[in-house]
Amino acid sequence: MSVVEVDAKGLNLREVNERIRKAVDEGRKVVVFNAEHVDGLLAGLTKGEVEVRGSVGSYVAMLIGTREQKERGLPGPKIIIEGNAGDYLADGAWNGEVIVKGNVGYGAGIYAYGGTIVVYGNAGDALGQLLKGATVIVKGDVGDIVGLYMVGGTIVILGNAGEKLGDWMIRGEIFLGGSYKSLGNNAKEVSLSDEDKKKLSELLSKYGLEADVSKFKKIVPVSSRPFYGKK
Repeated sequence: MSVVEVDAKGLNLREVNERIRKAVDEGRKVVVFNAEHVDGLLAGLTKGEVEVRGSVGSYVAMLIGTREQKERGLPGPKIIIEGNAGDYLADGAWNGEVIVKGNVGYGAGIYAYGGTIVVYGNAGDALGQLLKGATVIVKGDVGDIVGLYMVGGTIVILGNAGEKLGDWMIRGEIFLGGSYKSLGNNAKEVSLSDEDKKKLSELLSKYGLEADVSKFKKIVPVSSRPFYGKK
């Protein structure tokens, strides 16, 4: 696969994303430089392989992939960010793979319907809030109110979590390798099953992460109908 380099210095969001999409449509891998100032980079990308050298702004990789890809098990875009990412990474993503080698800010993975988000550094508050079905993995620590109102998907945290972990979660699961300051409303800790351990081992191995899966905590909803008073 041939490679196209896109230097984002002096370009606005529309110009950068148009150049990336043109190269992807031609079946070429894209390497992006100097995109720290670009909020919304790669928004709506549905295919291709993109590597970003350095850090990026906020709303990167939002709405990537498509519903059809998710439902039919088709591959989406693969995005690798060599630095840090700002707020709302992969907001509303449908499919694909977003890998961040550094840290991410507030709200990574909010509303993400599918795909996989991997953060090799730390993540801020509001990780995976309203998560619909994506898998979110963080090697480091995360902030407060992770998984608020999540209705599906999986969050894996190898480090520690802040306050109100899993607050008002309705469905889905959170795996935590470290400790939490407090659990949120409608969240409880349960023991891992053999199936959980296998799932964790496969996920961590796929992304080159090492941890003792037997020491992870699993956080799930107390009730799938918390606002109706029924389990």
